[in-house]
This record gives sequence, structure tokens and C-alpha cells, in this order.
Amino acid sequence: MTRTETLRRLTAKEAEKLLAGRDYPIEQSAAWARYEKALGHQVWGRYVYEDGQQPVAYVVLYTNEIGGRPFLWAKHGPIWFKEQSPEREAHLRSLLIPEVRRRDKNIAFVRMHARFSAPDCHELLNTLTYDRTYIIDLTGRTPEKIAAAMPKDGRRGVKRAERVAKEAGVVIKDETGMDRATFDEVYRVLEETSERDGFTPHSADVYWTMLTTLGEQARMYVARLDGRPVAWVLVVVNGISSVAYYGASTTADRATRAAEATDWYAACDLAAKGYKGYDFMGAGSTRVPELYSVGMYKKRFAQHPTEVDGAWDVPVQRPVFEALVAAKKAKHLVRKATVAASKASEAIKR
Repeated sequence: MTRTETLRRLTAKEAEKLLAGRDYPIEQSAAWARYEKALGHQVWGRYVYEDGQQPVAYVVLYTNEIGGRPFLWAKHGPIWFKEQSPEREAHLRSLLIPEVRRRDKNIAFVRMHARFSAPDCHELLNTLTYDRTYIIDLTGRTPEKIAAAMPKDGRRGVKRAERVAKEAGVVIKDETGMDRATFDEVYRVLEETSERDGFTPHSADVYWTMLTTLGEQARMYVARLDGRPVAWVLVVVNGISSVAYYGASTTADRATRAAEATDWYAACDLAAKGYKGYDFMGAGSTRVPELYSVGMYKKRFAQHPTEVDGAWDVPVQRPVFEALVAAKKAKHLVRKATVAASKASEAIKR
């Protein structure tokens, strides 16, 4: 079957007109483009995939780099306006990849989202993706109706967290618009969380830049005990959707259930402002079992998981991409050998 869809590059104004009135991921918005630019990532191109005059999908690509090699990242894109089929996804890529190669032969690959796996879609060279999430249904508007739509253990959990946090003296507020000194105090909670949970956070400047460039589209909810921050969640909003992008909590104050109470407070506040869902941004799945543990916390808030399009790396310059894959494997083997040598050394000492 010969496909009739074509790919056309858009200006920023044309993209804004196309997206007006639609609900779509903030990462494909003009506001997010300002954030990426502040981090040094430029908009490489905006494209509409269309059938005649009818838009089928839209994607914006940002510049990025890995191992000294440039690649493009379509964060949470493409956005689909019409039926998203395996054939359409493959056809869009078959038009986009030659376009990237034509415009810049240095680009190694494009990182983009797809619902259906395909031979040209490869696992990510770095970072994790997710293809499943849990979203609190906020259409009930009131805390009582929102809780009623949750699973039974979720309803009990948020009410218990709300009560325990309040009895402990925890005060939760929307602190959007905080100054840098206050943010640096809040950031230290994330540093503690990263040490406890074994991950490396971005520098404080990355989160601060998100807050300052996204403005009212980045909400900061903070739980405090005796004036000091004990938990927080940074939520980004666009259209009628909200996403809990980052969060943190102190270890010593976990008994106050401040983290869960903060999620609940944020969800209820956003519901009152008219948002339809509170997306926890990722849970474990067959493809991404690494998120199983965090998913167990999130699943209590929703009756069922929501399947989303995971990210894949699509080669533009295959020899370069294969070299990057080989380098990743070599790095993993070196790390594995180093750990084994360290364990052997400790065994000898004992």
C-alpha cells in the first residue's frame, strides 16, 4: 500500500497555530523549548506529518549529545492527532530519518517515542524510558470524589497520610515562585533522597531553570515540619494535564508520611484549578522492570495503569550508532569487572 502522508517543516508560529486548543505533552510545547534553550539544547526542527491538509502527527526535535556525538530528542513526541498505527509510525520515521540525514550528517540517531516496537527502534543508549504510568483521575474535583475513584487501599492511604502528616505538624503549601535561597534549601532534600535511593540527581541549576523558565507551568509543592522542608514535588502543567516530574523526601521524617500527603495535596489543589489528571510519570512494566518498586507506590492512586508510548533510539548514521552501542557495552563490562575485582579484594582481606 502506497502511503499518502507527507512530512513538512514548520515555523514556530505555524506550530503554535497547529497546537492551539489541543491537549498534549508539555515537552512538545513552546514553553518547554524555552527551558531546553536555557539548558543549551536548541530546537532543531518542528515537523507536521500530514495527509493532504489534515495533520496526522506533530513532532519537535531538540539537540543533544552523547559521548561527544550529537543526537536529536523528540521528548514525548510525536503527538498523534489521527489513528496511530504501526504502519503510520514506521512511515513517519521513514520520512524523518532521511530528512535528518539530509540536513545534518553528524546526527547519530533520533530518540523518539513509539507505541509499537519495530526493527529500526532500539533500546536507549542512556537513561530510562517508561511505557506505563498511573494517573490520578481528577475529574471529580473534590477530594471526596477523587478519593472515591481510587482503589480501596489508595483511599485509605491518602486519608491516613493526610491525618498522620497533620498530627505530626507537617504543613503543605504551594510554594511556586520561591526565591533561589529557598530553593537551594529544598534541593538538599533531593540530595538526601538520591543518596538513599541510589541515583544521581541533576545539578540544582537544572531544576531551578525549569522553575524559572516554565513559570506558572511548573508548580512547587513543599511539605515542612517546624519550618524545614521534609518532602516536595515539582509538577509541570499543560492544557488540562499535570505531571509529577520530580519529588523528594527526607529519611528521618518518613514516618510523618509527608511525601504521600504532598502528592495528595498537590492532586487536590490541581483538581480545584481544573486539571483532569495527575500523572505519576512512570511505573514498572515488562520492558522497564527497574520501575517496579516505585510503581507499587503509585498504583494505589489509580484503578488501572495507563499505557503510554515509550522512547526508542532510531539510527541516522548506523556505523556511528553501532559504535556508541559497542562503547556502552564495553563500559558496562569494565564496570562489572571493577565490581568483581573489588569484591575479590575484600574477600582476600577477610
